[in-house]
This record gives sequence, C-alpha cells and structure tokens, in this order.
Amino acid sequence: MRQHLLYVMSPSRLDGTSKAIERLGAKRIDDNAITITYELDHRMLKGISLRIYLLSDIDGVTPFLRHHPVDLLVYDERGSGALEALQAVYKIARDVHSLAQLWGPDFHFPMSRIVTVLNATPDVDHRVFSLGRINVRDVLVEPKKTALMLRWLHNLLYAGIVRREKVGMALSGGAIEGLLYQAGTVLALKHAFKGRDIYSCDAISGISSGSIVGSVVANGLEVEDMIRGILDMKSRLPAFKLTTLFDLAGFDIVKRVFNTSLRMRKLKPSQWLESTLESIPTGFFKGEKLEAYLHELFAEYGQGDKFKELSTHLYIGATDHDTFDHVTLGKAPFDNIAISAAVRASCSIPPLFTPKAIGDRYYIDGQVTKSCNLESVVEDGACLVFVIDPMKPIRSTTAGISDIKGGYFSLLQMIKGLVSTRFETNFHAVAEQYPDVDFIVFQPDEECARMMAGSPLKPRIRPQMIEVAFQNTLRRLRERHKVYAAKTVRFGFELKSVEELRKLEGNYHKIIKFQE
Repeated sequence: MRQHLLYVMSPSRLDGTSKAIERLGAKRIDDNAITITYELDHRMLKGISLRIYLLSDIDGVTPFLRHHPVDLLVYDERGSGALEALQAVYKIARDVHSLAQLWGPDFHFPMSRIVTVLNATPDVDHRVFSLGRINVRDVLVEPKKTALMLRWLHNLLYAGIVRREKVGMALSGGAIEGLLYQAGTVLALKHAFKGRDIYSCDAISGISSGSIVGSVVANGLEVEDMIRGILDMKSRLPAFKLTTLFDLAGFDIVKRVFNTSLRMRKLKPSQWLESTLESIPTGFFKGEKLEAYLHELFAEYGQGDKFKELSTHLYIGATDHDTFDHVTLGKAPFDNIAISAAVRASCSIPPLFTPKAIGDRYYIDGQVTKSCNLESVVEDGACLVFVIDPMKPIRSTTAGISDIKGGYFSLLQMIKGLVSTRFETNFHAVAEQYPDVDFIVFQPDEECARMMAGSPLKPRIRPQMIEVAFQNTLRRLRERHKVYAAKTVRFGFELKSVEELRKLEGNYHKIIKFQE
C-alpha cells in the first residue's frame, strides 16, 4: 500500500533530512515536482510504501497540493529560518482555503491530515494544546532518533488512517438540470477507468434529483440507456419524458380552493387574506407518474424496487414536512419501503410537488434540510467517495449582472448560493471528521453553470447539457490526473491516461448511440 507524505521543513534541514532518508534505503526518484522525492520501503513501516516529498519552501505547499496526492503533511519547525508551527499551520490553512475558494471544495485539504514536529521549548505544552484546538492530527516533540519518527509515521498512516476498499458515491440535488448534469458526470466516470468501475460502488446516497440517478446506478441500470430515454432516443429502458415528472394535481388543487371558499363565507373580511394564502396548494404536481415510472424501471429492468434487493447499499435523503427533520430512507426503520416511493419523497420540492405520505408521516425534498448526504456513505465504511454536486451559482465579476437578468435569475442564484454554501460547510466538516476518507468532488465549471442558469426544459438544451457535463468531468480528471490516479488506484480503479481521456471527450455521441 503506497502512502504519500509531504515533509515541509526549513532549508537548513533539507540536506540532513535527505541523507537520513537515504540511509534508510530510500531511492530518490525524479517526478518533475518542486520537491526532492523518495520512495521508501522499510521493515518498520510494516507493508506501507512511502512516497516522501521533501519541501523547503512553505509557499510551495498549496501549488504542490493542487497537482499531487498527499495523505499526510508533516511540518517540522526545527532548523533556522523556519516558521513556528502554529504560524505555519495557519498559513497553510489560509492558502488552502484560498485555493478551495478559487477551484472548488475538491481542493480542500483537511487540517486533520497535518502533523507537526516541534522544538522542545518551555511553552511546548501550551503550543501542543493550541495545535490540537485547530484540529492538527498529532504532534511529535524533538525526536532524537529516526526509528522513533518511523514508528510515529507508521502509527499515523496505518493505525490512524485505516484503508478499506469500500467506495461510495454521493449525489446532491439540483432539479432537472441537476439530473442532466449528474447523468453526464456518471457517464464520464463509467468510461474513465479500467478495471473497477463506478457501478462497483459499495454505498450510494442521493438527495432530490440525485436520488433518481443514484437509484438507477444502484439498480445496475446502464446510464447510457437512461440518457437515451431522456433524449427520446432508442433505448432498452422506457422513455423518461417531461410528462413523467409533471402530472398536474388538479383534483387536489380544486378541492383545496373549494374548501377555502366555503370557509371564507364565515370569516370577517380582515381574515380573507390569511384564508386565501391557505388556498395555495402544497404542490401543483402529484409525482405519482414519476413513482410509477421508477417502480417499473427497478422492478422490471433492475435488481428490484426494495432496498434489501440491491447489492449496493442505497441511501435516499428526505425531509419530514412537519418536523423538518432530515431522514435517511434506506436505513432502519425506513429500509422496508419501495425505492420508487423514497425517490418520490426526496424529489417532492414544494410548491411544485405534493408531499409524499410514507406511513403516518409526510415527506418533502431532502435538499430542504441537507445539501448532500455524505455521512451515510462514509459511515457505511467507504474510504473513497465520488461526490457530484450540481448546485453551483454563476460567479460573475461584472457588477449588477444579476439585476440586469431579472428576478427569476436572481432567485435561482440565491437558492443555488444558499445550497452551495451549506454543501461546502458540511463537506469541510465531514472531511475534517474523517481524515481517512478521500473525496473526489465534481461540480459544474463556468460554462456548464451558465448553461444550467437557463431553463433546462428546452429540448435543444437538454442533450447539450449532458454532453457538456460529460466533457467537463473528463477535463477535471485530466487536470488533476496525478492526484486522482493515486487516490483511485488503491481501490482498484485504474484511471485512463491523459491522452485516452482527451480522446474520450470527443466520443460522447458514439457512446450514447444505441447498439443492439
């Protein structure tokens, strides 16, 4: 098992540290990095192969993290000219935060993957306490022997960070445009790897539109057939049309308006406004056609419409309409219901869709209370999680652009901004809580985000949106190829070469073309 360790120190210690590592039998390699790089296999590491990167410039940490995998970052404050550990960690945290703001949450590096080596100063106990408060994983004070360092690193990399082969996928929501983006992203991931593929995920979670794509993958249904059904092409699966989603709740609307009008006869004029507001339905569409479509899809073409019939653990997030608690359907006591009913509940966003009754409770869209259900797949044991989050607002540097585009655009941007901010906050918290888990996050780039800012219901946009998401995902895999290849190979995924991924970008139409 190979682990990647970035060791940051002062220039005065670089030569001595290099010689100490070479005495352990490490082989120096040239990987065109800004570091001195070694490969170390040592009996004291007990089966762990260490790729060690020595860096003497703290300003190089963030550029290095952008293009290289790092399981553990060691900051050594010993030596002349080195920053005190607390100052150095704060600087690294600020730089990483700035990078994540620019490039997205996928570039977040958890503080819980940072450890420090300290000088034995009189105030060392206070400094150890201060580092612990900001979630630094561990501290070693003035080690005298290399053997002590190796045992310490082994405990951190093996006992502290346990690598299992479980893989998960977590899908956020995003209405119809989110569904299209996720379909294109899953298609790209399916074709980007050799060996193990995305359909071998051990656990999948989905919220809102993500519950549709997640349940399709969990049922083993080919995403190509799903896309063909959306695009009204020849497919092995039933066509997925707009009428599948939008079945008017005419009877419920008339009934509510009629009952309200009867009550208004007995009310004072001052109470009419309140009563009129109560006549607004909780949903204009029933969602029953979607539920029936998914039931047929899973029962007739997939593994089944029950959670326990799946080989993959599936978790679907929904919101209790009255308590506004987030519930995870697929976990006890909600593991005996139909998957199609759970998906309908997770997609019931008011006031578009009526709440879904399950038992004696009513449920609405899961994204009302949680942006993405990362915790479920991590708690299931996944140590590699593919995250697909379509809800990203357009970030424009042009002042007043939202005002120019009007209220509808501003409303969508506001909702996406709220959901996106909540996602990033939750993602950072989960990443800190589970430093043993690698996350690979896919979000729309600016081109895709601009396209998703319009109406996704226009037929001419729908195929283009899926294709752009497909290409956007492959570009991201190429840009950080070294990082993603190292993260995924541990779990049996062999990421195709940069050139193969580049060629794959142009094969979208060939891939989705129906073949007998």
